[in-house]
Amino acid sequence: MHGAAPQGGLLRTRTKALYSLGNVGNQLFRDAPMILLLYYLTSIVGIPPAIAGAAIFVPKVMIGALSDFTIGVVSDRNLHRFARRNWLLVGAALAPFAMIATFFVPNAQMSVQVGYVVVAFSFYMVTFASFSVPFLAHFSEISSDPQERTVLMAWKHAWTGAGLLLGSALVPWLIHELGADRGAYVTGAALLGGITAISLVTAWNAVRKVRVTVPLERDLSLRSLLSTLTFRPFRVLCLSAAAMTVAAGTCSAAMAFFITYNMGRSDALVQLGILVAIAGGVVMVVSPLWVALAKVLGKRNAYLVGALGHVITLIVWSNAGTGPIWVTYVCSACIGLFNSGWGLIALSLLTDAMAQARVETGRDTAGSFAAIWSIIEKAGIALGGTLVASSILAVGGFDSSAAKCGIAQSAEAVDAIRYAFGIVPAALMCIAALIIWRCVPARGGAALAH
Repeated sequence: MHGAAPQGGLLRTRTKALYSLGNVGNQLFRDAPMILLLYYLTSIVGIPPAIAGAAIFVPKVMIGALSDFTIGVVSDRNLHRFARRNWLLVGAALAPFAMIATFFVPNAQMSVQVGYVVVAFSFYMVTFASFSVPFLAHFSEISSDPQERTVLMAWKHAWTGAGLLLGSALVPWLIHELGADRGAYVTGAALLGGITAISLVTAWNAVRKVRVTVPLERDLSLRSLLSTLTFRPFRVLCLSAAAMTVAAGTCSAAMAFFITYNMGRSDALVQLGILVAIAGGVVMVVSPLWVALAKVLGKRNAYLVGALGHVITLIVWSNAGTGPIWVTYVCSACIGLFNSGWGLIALSLLTDAMAQARVETGRDTAGSFAAIWSIIEKAGIALGGTLVASSILAVGGFDSSAAKCGIAQSAEAVDAIRYAFGIVPAALMCIAALIIWRCVPARGGAALAH
């Protein structure tokens, strides 16, 4: 046992809120490269999109997958010696250095710049794994009640909105105000790293006295850890998450391009901040709505409402680039509303699967579940936000040299941006919704079908 509070009882609201606040840092590390890095490397540093995308994608997938799984396995195997929550302190110590290093690209030859990005971003992914995997796994351990885990996910998703406001609204505005040059991006990165550290320490402190039952079986074999992939409820969720995260990564990476070239805005970072602030504000307040909707409709149907609403909004928005600005703002609010729904329910189903596996096997492999989930999420976002988005731009003829000099792009390039921002992500989200519809029971929750 760790701590003093009963693991099976209800957690205090303060504990739920402060532990979930750790998701602010998680969201900042997730969004910074997705929203800013590709745009920064192509439009500010001047690296062609295909090369910049590859420099981000390789460490994000290869190093990210290796570090996620390593942290997951190590945290599972050492629960008796190193409490899972203590990994948050490790992440807090490394986060500021990793964030600053990623945007501190030297003014040198392109080969040197690309090599630097690969090394710095590899360190970034190791740091991200050190706290993101244990943070997610611990949600399934601090409460044994499925409904309370849904409430915990509501708190987590509410703090997602705060992370969006800070990382994707405030910091882009700050970068714009500081001149949108390399120094401005490094300053913004330093702020993001500091906020991440504070949020992780706060989360650790909130649960340091919460009692967690540690399973008697200590020597988890690699075979038993890999068996998480054979657990059907988890496998279904992973397939859906893969499609959804590729969609999210592609859309997010194309957003700054869409605002600049399809909407014709010279203040792209300011508008990006406004749009994300609107979406983030909505996410912060609508989480209770989705908790209630999941009670009435069941988790599966609530997920479908969120996913399909997101699809419709993306299609409308991607075809309204030159329309009135208020249409764009309304679309951003709808994205926040529907993103909150499918995101919250997906994570609630995930913690249900973790708890179900713990009951059926007698082993606590939540770290391995969280590691695999994190690998899929990061790889999906990387695939969408780098290779898919950059490939669509490259096929459309996007010219990074012209972008650096402020020269207009071709009509084909502008149309490619529209596909990357709305059409392709909408199609992928439909696939994710179909998987959930076909494979999760209508009242799916703690007892997902095998």
